[in-house]
Amino acid sequence: MKFSIGKFFLATVVAICGAALGADEIFECKFVPGGWNKNDFIQVKSSRWPNINGFKQEATHIVNICPADASPVEMLNKRAPETYAAMIYKNPISGNSEIKAEMSFDYRMAPSIVIAEKPGADANNYPEFRTHYEIVLYDQGINVWRHWFKDGKQVWRKMGYLNVKFLPNVKYELEVDIKFTARGPVMEVSVGDHKFGFIDDLLPREYYAGIVACEGVNRFYDFEIEK
Repeated sequence: MKFSIGKFFLATVVAICGAALGADEIFECKFVPGGWNKNDFIQVKSSRWPNINGFKQEATHIVNICPADASPVEMLNKRAPETYAAMIYKNPISGNSEIKAEMSFDYRMAPSIVIAEKPGADANNYPEFRTHYEIVLYDQGINVWRHWFKDGKQVWRKMGYLNVKFLPNVKYELEVDIKFTARGPVMEVSVGDHKFGFIDDLLPREYYAGIVACEGVNRFYDFEIEK
């Protein structure tokens, strides 16, 4: 009898744990040496510029490769295209999710989480963003930009924002929650106690999530998707 009860209990625990793992569908990595695999991500460029850039591995994080001879002000403006680097998790996400990344920046800006429809390709068949959302952390707050194409050209619109002071060289965890509700598709954005959200009927039900670095030195320490 004891063996039967134990066997039944063990089977029940295994079934419950298996169901929980299947329901969560979590992807998580730490951007430290040995803590992540480049093959889990797709490198993507912006259609706005021809530049193809990437990330450099450091001891505790990855950082976008920036021009060594550019000042912080130049990287914020005319040399911003040279700082742009982006990658998305290779598998698409369907429905509700929570995306998190710990990040920091130099000077003023602008590490981001990106939510994107399936990328297209440039003339050289390199992955290139089409419709996508950039959730941007910078020294004066958070902006959410929706980028899409009109008459063959990329256009963008600010969908939401939060005015609050963030400091350079300080780690912040940016979280983006996507929920498909009876009111419509909702995106909620938070950093610590600061939070805002908006409804956008154009939020796709299937999408990719990742990170974007632009307009200066941006560091990323981890990345997580929870379904």
